[in-house]
Amino acid sequence: MVSKNIITWQPFLTDHQAYTYEALQIASNRELFAFITKTENSVRKSQGWTETKVSSIKRILIPNKIFFSFCFKELFRHKNDIHIFASPFEDPRLIVFLFITRILGLKFYLISEPYSPIREGYLGDASSYLNMIKMRLRPLLYRFYSLFLRGGVLGIFAISKLAYDQYLDHGIPKEKLFQFGYFIPRNKQLSNLMKSPLKNGHPFKIVYVGALIRRKGLDVLQEAICYMQKSGYQVSLDIYGAGDKDLIISDFDFISYRGLIPFGDAQQVISHYDLLILPSRYDGWGVVINEALCANVPVVCADSVGAGEVAKNFGAGLSFSRGNSISLASVIMGLMDDHNLLNSLRNNTSFAADALQPEVAARFILEVMNSSKQISMDVKSPWYF
Repeated sequence: MVSKNIITWQPFLTDHQAYTYEALQIASNRELFAFITKTENSVRKSQGWTETKVSSIKRILIPNKIFFSFCFKELFRHKNDIHIFASPFEDPRLIVFLFITRILGLKFYLISEPYSPIREGYLGDASSYLNMIKMRLRPLLYRFYSLFLRGGVLGIFAISKLAYDQYLDHGIPKEKLFQFGYFIPRNKQLSNLMKSPLKNGHPFKIVYVGALIRRKGLDVLQEAICYMQKSGYQVSLDIYGAGDKDLIISDFDFISYRGLIPFGDAQQVISHYDLLILPSRYDGWGVVINEALCANVPVVCADSVGAGEVAKNFGAGLSFSRGNSISLASVIMGLMDDHNLLNSLRNNTSFAADALQPEVAARFILEVMNSSKQISMDVKSPWYF
């Protein structure tokens, strides 16, 4: 077992981190303290995100006015503990503090999404010129970042295969890289929900849940739905999310905007659909994939969605070529023409959901922490085969 308490550092604590921390605290039988730089993110709040409701995690807000002195004090107070930094690039001050942790030789791990390889904004559509500059700078910044960290970081939990490959390309040793993800608990009321097998000719109900921004590829999805309708397929699309409603085609009754899903109700809402589509031009992970699998709903993702590979690994999802509406339409039409395949995907969602539970993630983290450098490569990820 881990012999020390666990200290985490992140800009903002949401459920896709907090439930894993809670499970880690229980599995390790140690205290876990979560230091955060803010209690909410205004953009994410507008998209329906809230701070976690997990009450068992001790959250400590880092005071802005004395940020570094406060962090130094807590760092030395916990100098013998194990530190985990999550998404530090969201707050540059955490990058500085991460480097200080490395210089002091303390024990630390990193949980990291990949950097975006495209110019579209991550949380919005503002300033495409600035986004282009960021796109070109990211590989250089991450190369410097990785070179500095690789001698001190005990391990990097890479959110998606893309993150794993990026860190590997930038010089992080393979034995320090562990393919990871985000994890949320399933709605227990839905875990035993049995759906009738679909039959050919059944009107198809598709759902999209996410921000209304260009990066999410909503235009690609709507083009695919229109193409299918013209080809004689009975299909409807319901859209949930916040953002630019002008991105929604309002000329057809088979595409409907349904507003926001109250935070925490996603699985219940998604369970009423046949298929969830996440057409993002880029998504480091895509927690809505977890929500769908926990609701026994199969998924179709762009091949640029991190969580899509895990869904495919468990036979609970399919992928299409990023930005290609015809490719997406072909995948959906294939499912509508072969309901045996769709029912197989649906049956496999329970296996995927079981693997994507916070308890599984916590056991994996502990296995990594308990392994020595010599045998750490033998720690196999339960999500990537």
